[in-house]
Amino acid sequence: MTTATPDRPSTHRAAADETQLAGLLLSLLPRIGRLAQQVAHERGAITLERARVLWQLVDGPRRSGDLAHQCVLTPASLSELVDSLERDGYVRRSEDASDRRVVVVEIERVGELMTAPVARILATLSLEKRARIAAALADLQDALLTAKKETGHAR
Repeated sequence: MTTATPDRPSTHRAAADETQLAGLLLSLLPRIGRLAQQVAHERGAITLERARVLWQLVDGPRRSGDLAHQCVLTPASLSELVDSLERDGYVRRSEDASDRRVVVVEIERVGELMTAPVARILATLSLEKRARIAAALADLQDALLTAKKETGHAR
């Protein structure tokens, strides 16, 4: 067992801290999503179903068949939702570069509807706290990208 020092906590304690931090982060994600969805819904711009489609596109473009599967929608239902999102300027359809028969859907803009409510909450924090959060999230994003490359899992 590793001896704990101020600079180097024991392996057991570090794992517990990492697990607790992961749990905190994962508990925040749905809360942030619900907040953004609630504000968008209250403004009448985004229904929960449309928001669910947009959230699936946050990481990048998706083939329409994969998107329907992820959202647990029939291809026809997804097509209707994508039609309305495209009409309102939220998404864009294009052909898959490797297979022109496949439709790819990607976010065109999410804009203030999804980010403004979270930005308002962040604005209540001090500049120092916001800078720490920004740095930590940038580090987390880099770690996630590295892990994705190492495991070879592309979404």
